[in-house]
Amino acid sequence: MDSLGKILKSHNVVQAPSEIKTIQGYILKKYKSPAKVRVRRGALIVTVPNSGLAATMHLEQHAIIKACKLENSKLVIRTGR
Repeated sequence: MDSLGKILKSHNVVQAPSEIKTIQGYILKKYKSPAKVRVRRGALIVTVPNSGLAATMHLEQHAIIKACKLENSKLVIRTGR
């Protein structure tokens, strides 16, 4: 029987797309707020903690896409925890 360490070493861990880290870093730096980002059906879904931030991000959505180099991705901004 293999030890847990051997199993975990041989297991391939899927890395998050670089866009996720880019968006999270951008939001943290510019808005001083954490954000959850996930990929669903070809769209990047950003969840922020309050509606005021979500509204601001909606207004600046094109600037966010340009700054994070997401021209080929759809960006969806939501409010949640």
